[in-house]
Amino acid sequence: MPRRRRRNTNHADIQRSRGRAELTSHIKHLGLSSEEEYRKWCRDRGIGDGLCKSDRQKRKERQSANAVRGDALLTRQRSHTRNRCSTLRQLYDKTLPKGRLGADYLYRVRAGFSRLESDAVARRAYLDLLLAVEPQDRWFGVEPALPHLGTFTENTFVDGLSRLASEREAWVRPLSDWVPGSHNPRRQFTELSRHLLARYDEVPEFLDAAWFGADEVTLRRRQGWLMHLGAGGSLRTAPDVPITLTKRMVHLFLQADPDLTPEEALRWSQVVGQGGDSELATAILRTRLAQTFEHEAFWRSVVTFFVRTPSLGVQHVGPIVDYLQAQKFDPVEHVLPGGEVEVDGPPQPNMTMKSRSVDKLLRQVQQWHDELAQEPVEERSPRGHGKGKRTPRQEWGGSSIGGLDFKERSGHGGERATWSVNELHSRSELATEGRQMHHCVLSLARKCRSGETAIFSLGVRLGAGRRVQVLTIAVDPTSRRITELRGRYNALPTAQATSKGGIDKAYARLMRQGNTALGRWIHQERLTPLGR
Repeated sequence: MPRRRRRNTNHADIQRSRGRAELTSHIKHLGLSSEEEYRKWCRDRGIGDGLCKSDRQKRKERQSANAVRGDALLTRQRSHTRNRCSTLRQLYDKTLPKGRLGADYLYRVRAGFSRLESDAVARRAYLDLLLAVEPQDRWFGVEPALPHLGTFTENTFVDGLSRLASEREAWVRPLSDWVPGSHNPRRQFTELSRHLLARYDEVPEFLDAAWFGADEVTLRRRQGWLMHLGAGGSLRTAPDVPITLTKRMVHLFLQADPDLTPEEALRWSQVVGQGGDSELATAILRTRLAQTFEHEAFWRSVVTFFVRTPSLGVQHVGPIVDYLQAQKFDPVEHVLPGGEVEVDGPPQPNMTMKSRSVDKLLRQVQQWHDELAQEPVEERSPRGHGKGKRTPRQEWGGSSIGGLDFKERSGHGGERATWSVNELHSRSELATEGRQMHHCVLSLARKCRSGETAIFSLGVRLGAGRRVQVLTIAVDPTSRRITELRGRYNALPTAQATSKGGIDKAYARLMRQGNTALGRWIHQERLTPLGR
């Protein structure tokens, strides 16, 4: 066969094969399983049943199928919404027909029943709770029940009700006696949980956090505190309280801000109970000490050090906590040729706060920052050519949190300002960020690799100039909650220009202007701001 004819034959075979594959894909998209079923589907709708269709014809057929599916879904969703009691009972009885549930909250309800599958009493109690609040639509939303905890799946009222049901054996009053005293579902949930589990009123509102979240250990501890206080006990004798409390600290704990987590309220009461002011307590709550009580004997001495050193500016609290954690507890990582990491123990595991000089401690913190700033930046050459120190690239996958890029008119001469928020994905990017911002973000590399933390850089480009970093942001990817927010030299976003610390008027102005971009990003990605 001539070469040209053979080439044309091969091309025709390829085209037929491609056409057959496209037809098969088209039939599957319509929800059909065979060509005969497809021909019948076409005839039923008055469409030609031929198999050779143009792209325009296929597109119209897909639109028709999507419209039919959409109408069916809408019908189901309206049915579930109008007959919510019936739908809830069917989920409980497992008699709801298979398929898409329609309303988003129903998936959370089904998950709640599944969680209680092994406890028939609690499962029935969950249905009773759902039916008790059914007349009020706002109980069945999927937005966060407690916004200050963050945006995550288990932070809805129907999830909180399932956890209340799991404590059915501890209920002290019948559900049927509960009468809502408010139209606000957040307040109603507080009233309901106290009605069921507390004989006394000495239970602060922030302990509602005991019913929302995925960490079972943390939730069980919070629930123990709530029920102990509700039974008339003192927090000093409650189970698993991680710090030693005075009577004054207990009183402060009960009066703490409702938007704190129970752990943050404990730390806040510890600081203020020792004589620290609210500004110092706020600074400490911006550090890791707000979330963990590991090695509490040491960190209690650190809190006491801060309280007894009022001359120490609160802007130094975060850097000092970072330094102490790195020196006493964090392992040291050495990057070896080939990219392997060698891990040694912490540099100063026997460090204490006894007789520690403030001035000397600040010098040590600055020296540590300087050493982090000397971290070698990865050589960009793909072949490894060039002079200078190199370190193998250490990267990690990005989080589910997106970035930001938008433009606005600057107030100076109408110059165009391009604001952006970018996630940092490698050790070298953290090193560069830390060097330019003069802080210790590189010390979070291990948490970034493990997925505990995601680091973002907020910056601006004025006109055709280079991008200027303005803020470094740490986010918990699970709760989508901002955990740290720092500018140059660990400055807070509200810092004023000063002759000391490297915060000039131009940069202080950029930080204030950056709040607009930060707010836009927080809203776009449904993040929970630092808030304190």
